[in-house]
Amino acid sequence: MPLLVRPAHEADLPLLAQMNKRLIEDEGSRNPMSIDQLAERMQGWLLGDWELKLFAMDDRVVGYAVYQTRRDEYFSDQTSVYLRQFYIERELRGQGLGRAAIRALAAEHFPLGCRVVIDVLASNPRGHDFWRRVGFEPYCTTMHLRNEA
Repeated sequence: MPLLVRPAHEADLPLLAQMNKRLIEDEGSRNPMSIDQLAERMQGWLLGDWELKLFAMDDRVVGYAVYQTRRDEYFSDQTSVYLRQFYIERELRGQGLGRAAIRALAAEHFPLGCRVVIDVLASNPRGHDFWRRVGFEPYCTTMHLRNEA
């Protein structure tokens, strides 16, 4: 059965929060938010100007994406998509679902010709490998320093 992309709804918030928590763990994020806080944040996005999409196969949700369409920061006549979160369930990775999901998003939901922008944490080498395999190229590196002086 093909991968289906559908909009998320308020009834999906508990599932989205659980998947977001697993994403945070998998990518090595320092985000300390609880499941309840993640659900509240997702609700704000859902009611705001973000798009939340679920990926489903055989009536089972297998992942999700959160993104926002924006004007390009340098070329105001061009569109970009900031893909803030992208997740495929752990036990289903390595089967081509991530590639199928990003292709479906691009073909069905992202504006034609737009630039898609992602952030990949340095602590997530598997994520770096995935994004390179689906065609993304590094653009910049954000660095942090904890000022202990």
